[in-house]
Amino acid sequence: MTINTWIKSVLLVSIITAPAFASVTAYFNHNKKASYIDPYRQIHRQGDNLEAIILREMDKAKTSIYLAVQELRLPTIALKLVEKKKQGLDVRVIVEHDYNFTSVEQREMPEGEQEAMKLSELRLLVDVNRNGKLEKSELQTRDAIYILRENKIPLLDDKSDVSMGSGLMHHKFMVVDGKVTIVSTANFTPSGMHGDFNSPESRGNANSMLVVAAKNFSDIFSDEFGQMWGNGKRGNFGQNKTYRGPRTISVRGTKMTIQFSPTSRRFKWEESVNGLIASSFSKATKSFKAALFVFSDQRLVDELEKRNNDNVSVGVLIDQSFAYRDYSELLDILGVEMLTQKCEAEPGNRPWSKPSKNSGMAIMPRGDKLHHKFAVVDTKSVIVGSQNWSDNANYVNDETLVVVENATVAKQYDQEYERIKSSALLGVPPKLKKDIEAIEKACQGSARAF
Repeated sequence: MTINTWIKSVLLVSIITAPAFASVTAYFNHNKKASYIDPYRQIHRQGDNLEAIILREMDKAKTSIYLAVQELRLPTIALKLVEKKKQGLDVRVIVEHDYNFTSVEQREMPEGEQEAMKLSELRLLVDVNRNGKLEKSELQTRDAIYILRENKIPLLDDKSDVSMGSGLMHHKFMVVDGKVTIVSTANFTPSGMHGDFNSPESRGNANSMLVVAAKNFSDIFSDEFGQMWGNGKRGNFGQNKTYRGPRTISVRGTKMTIQFSPTSRRFKWEESVNGLIASSFSKATKSFKAALFVFSDQRLVDELEKRNNDNVSVGVLIDQSFAYRDYSELLDILGVEMLTQKCEAEPGNRPWSKPSKNSGMAIMPRGDKLHHKFAVVDTKSVIVGSQNWSDNANYVNDETLVVVENATVAKQYDQEYERIKSSALLGVPPKLKKDIEAIEKACQGSARAF
């Protein structure tokens, strides 16, 4: 199959499965009501093809495409950017500096199993004929960063400003023609959308994506992109950007509130993005359901406890790699506390007196992560974006948060939550109890434990 035929086949799937037009449309790469063929592993799988949906919107572009994404590895996206640039469009790309490299650059193996796996996945993606060599023809059609560089696509990363990439450029959004905006929790990678080459059972990190067709929405994201882009050589990232509080707009009757991180600590916490999260779920009167990669902001969990104490049904699901760490706020929600290896409790820690029975650890296929960052409030509104519910996301990283007040969209996210909950490990499992007891026993006699 030629590269052009391959791209057309990816696009064809999106044309067949795309729902009817709506101002705000939600997609999920584990959606049980949709299916497609993974274009890289040729596996038939359930879910929306997020890559195909992105390509569909790019294909419509007439004037400009602005992409800000932490990690870009999908070659079809890079090739489409090149195609649109050759058509005379204004094409610009921003990535996180940690991922601004090609598969042939000499790099030390990153520390940590996850980072090493990413490098291995990239080389497997590029080495189509599996001969162990990365040939130029493969680089030109399969290595996204190589493709962008070779074709001189304007590309910037967050080491271009005085912060020298000290935070994460963690955005995952694209603005097309200043009219349509894609807001994703998924990085533009095979593992973020489809699944890992190293794990045949993998079906991709659980993610969602919004496609919003509205100029007033796109204007806000174009402004954020412009803040980071600067003059195209020297950008503005992190707190070098101008602070902008929440902005609320209407998209065909749907109320939407948007805010970007980071926020300087000189502002009140309530004025930060995490403050917006809290003010949004404070409206809950019946239910609160969240699926989160990370939850480590003590102030947020304390605010959530107020809803729990007011008899709001609270359910929080966390990825298994972060669920039971000593700093995870899931422990507070479950009513337990775990001392650190230094025999210290987390500062300000406050386990709930009324633990949530509907909260716990998400169970995913091997190699996959619960990468969601969403919460559903009373099945009326959704809190979603790139922002993890952490202190770093709030005060250091470049992040997106969107609050969508739309019952139809909220119902879709509620269904995704229930899908994940159906296989989740709820409550305090025996192993966690044993781990907590083992640490407490090891800390006996240590003054720091008291």
